[in-house]
Parts: sequence; C-alpha cells; structure tokens
Amino acid sequence: MFGKVLGAIIGAIIGLGLSSGYAAIVLAAVGAYLGHRFDLAQDAAAQAPEGGDALPEPRSKREVEREARALFARHLCTLFAEVAKVDGAPVREEIRAVRDFFERELRFDEEELETVRVDLKQAFGRPGDLEAATLECRAGLRPSERLLLASALYELGLADGVLKRPERDLIRKAVGELGISEEEHRSILAAHLGDGQPRFAVLGLSADATDEELKSAFRRLAATHHPDKVAHLGPGAVERASRRFREIKEAYDEARRIRGG
Repeated sequence: MFGKVLGAIIGAIIGLGLSSGYAAIVLAAVGAYLGHRFDLAQDAAAQAPEGGDALPEPRSKREVEREARALFARHLCTLFAEVAKVDGAPVREEIRAVRDFFERELRFDEEELETVRVDLKQAFGRPGDLEAATLECRAGLRPSERLLLASALYELGLADGVLKRPERDLIRKAVGELGISEEEHRSILAAHLGDGQPRFAVLGLSADATDEELKSAFRRLAATHHPDKVAHLGPGAVERASRRFREIKEAYDEARRIRGG
C-alpha cells in the first residue's frame, strides 16, 4: 500500500511541475499503478519460503565420495551374489568375507556397512541375471572401478578356501562382459591364483613377450591401476590400489632387470 501511495504522490508532483493539471492526474495514476506492482512484489517476496529461489548448495566432497562408494558397493554385491549362487547357497564364510572386504579394505563405516547388508540381501533375493548385472556395472562404473571390482570378485570367491570351477567360469564371463581386457584379466588372475611366471603374469604377459609388449603392458596397467583413479572411493580403496600399483611396478622393474634393460 505504501508503494501505491508514494507512486501517486510522485506522479502528481511531476505533473504539477509541468504546470498541467491533466498531466498531474495521469502521472499520479501511473505512479499509483507502478507503486502497486512494487507492493505486490514485496508481498510475494515476504511470503515465499526462505531460499525458495536460491540455488541448491553444492555437495561436499564427503557426500560425493559416499555416493560413489554406495554405487560401487551395490554393483559388487550384485555380481558377488551371482557368483555365490552358481554353486548353491552361499556359505557363512563368503557372506562374512563381503563385510570384511568393505570394512577392512574400503573402510566403510557402520552406516555404510548396513547399506551393504541390505544390498546383499536384495541381490540374493533376485533371480540370477549375470548379463543384466554386468551391463549395469559396466554402464555405472569407471574402468578403474571395474578392475577393482573384478579383483574383489576373485578375492571373495576364494573366501571359502577354494575357487570352484563354476565360480571361476562365471567370474571370467563377468570380467569379459565388464569390458576388461584379456591382458588385464591375466594380471588379476596372477595376483590371486598365480601361474608359475609371476613377474610376467602380473603384467598379463607370458615370458616370451617382447620388450615393447612389456613396456606397453606396464604403461597401460599402471595408468588404470593408479591410486588416483579410485580416490573418490576413499582411503581404503586408495591403499588397496596402491598395493596393486606397487606389485605392477615391482614386476616390471624385475622383468627389465632380468632382461638387462
């Protein structure tokens, strides 16, 4: 109301300054209208919820990391359930290994571990569909995360002391559908199962690989396994990736030493 009155007064004063009664009336009306619009705008602003038009606050680094960790956990639980179901019901050691992996290796807190428990329960309750599960993982995870996931599948598959052939075959199939190369897969296999040629096997190669193949394999594996690639998954993932990165570097250095390079 104040704006409307003030607008009318200002308009009238301007009109009188022009020595025209008609102009004073017209300008007073215009001023009153503009003042009325101002009053309405002020009322709307006062009634609007606080921050209604404000941009959402940017998410913190911790929130982004927890979201990434939750997504990784869901995918790993889905694929692990597929592997565990292939030879019957999962044993207690396998279920415990899942929690231990997230708690010890990725350092999930209690709230995150509860989410893992729910994810795992839901995964075991769904009918098996390896192709759908791996396609979802491939679409939702980065290459470095897929490598970490494949390595974890072998580790969890060995939780009961032996990796049965159905489990190994299913993991191999899942690894292929995740888009992991044969070279990278051989490197992961060597880390968990070994094949009698540890130095070259860690790099996914046979002992008769050329020097150029050796160098190319190291560069590719070092890039994909670099700890920075999984930093968003937290310190546990970084530490695990760092161990793997050191294994690759040490294998490469030793292979070069043997060859005199």
